[in-house]
Amino acid sequence: MGHFNVSIFSIFSSLILFNIATIIIIAKRKNTAFIAKYSVNLLLISTLLAFLRLLFPIDLYYAKIIDIHKIYRFFKPFFTLQLFNDFALYQLLLFIWLLGFLLFGFYYLFISLFEIHKLNKLESINLPVIENLISQYPNRKIIIKVSTTVDIPKVWGFRACHLYVPDFSLSSEEWKFILEHEIEHIKLHDTFIKVLLLLVSAIFWWNPLMYILRKDIDQMLELRCDAKLIERYSKQQQTYYLETLLKVLKQKRASIISNSHNYMTASFVNYSAYSLTRQRFEIILDNNHRNKKLIFCYYALSILLFIASYFIILQPAKTVDTTNTPTLILHVSDDQYELYVNGKFSKTLNSTDIKKPQYSKYEIIERSQ
Repeated sequence: MGHFNVSIFSIFSSLILFNIATIIIIAKRKNTAFIAKYSVNLLLISTLLAFLRLLFPIDLYYAKIIDIHKIYRFFKPFFTLQLFNDFALYQLLLFIWLLGFLLFGFYYLFISLFEIHKLNKLESINLPVIENLISQYPNRKIIIKVSTTVDIPKVWGFRACHLYVPDFSLSSEEWKFILEHEIEHIKLHDTFIKVLLLLVSAIFWWNPLMYILRKDIDQMLELRCDAKLIERYSKQQQTYYLETLLKVLKQKRASIISNSHNYMTASFVNYSAYSLTRQRFEIILDNNHRNKKLIFCYYALSILLFIASYFIILQPAKTVDTTNTPTLILHVSDDQYELYVNGKFSKTLNSTDIKKPQYSKYEIIERSQ
């Protein structure tokens, strides 16, 4: 092997670090002043790094080991409990994990496809003001449906823009704000991001923080979309944009679509998240100048913490006396061994490494429990 490995302890370490990062991100997402000062992109980058740390649980041989031997010794009898026919409890838990992934994956897939199916089956009416606005985007494929049964403007799409809007009484400029907002979601590949989030949520279906984070990421995508548009708008246009948000909220209507899960679509406003709507207003109205150098420092800090996290691993440390043996190999877990030279820890090995000529000549000692 090279200089890294994947073990049960590296996976455990990734889960712990991911949960810590998630708690911080969730807290900062609710901090309007923080987002207004440092931008929502900082949180999105931090979230991406947290997911990368979770999905790539690499165990570096020279990582700093944080000893969890006492915790490991306490839980090991529970997880290795033999249930029947050499079938241990940890194997049952792995089976439940896999079964949950398949069930949640199928559920998310079915609900998402059903959501799109219902939207595509809507009867569309003609709204000339929107048709005229769409003609201003000749380089983008826009498939639009105007329906009385749609509660709010919503969109999905990977390359083509599938837009569904209600027949609200809005001016041409207000419809343009809505159209630009929804098209921006497609430009930023938000549908693709939502699909990836559903996949990761299905894998880690048992982690309650995953559902909270997924909801917060949906809200961060809305804030990012606002930020991209506001960059191009004058102060007066920003005011009109907020007025359009309010006007859409006031024209809320009951709909057969409104109670569906928005797993695939992105909406112009969210009726069920008053705090998000308020936050969108406060961030847009905040005129404080951002310190780009300070923002860069936070980006650098996030990346450094991400890299540094790979130099920490939670696993049991040595529990036997190795000072009287010049060179030996200590078996610490199923596929993990530790090499000691002159009584001092040298490096971590795996089952492939110990078969190599330079290591096969040494005695292998089982860890004492």
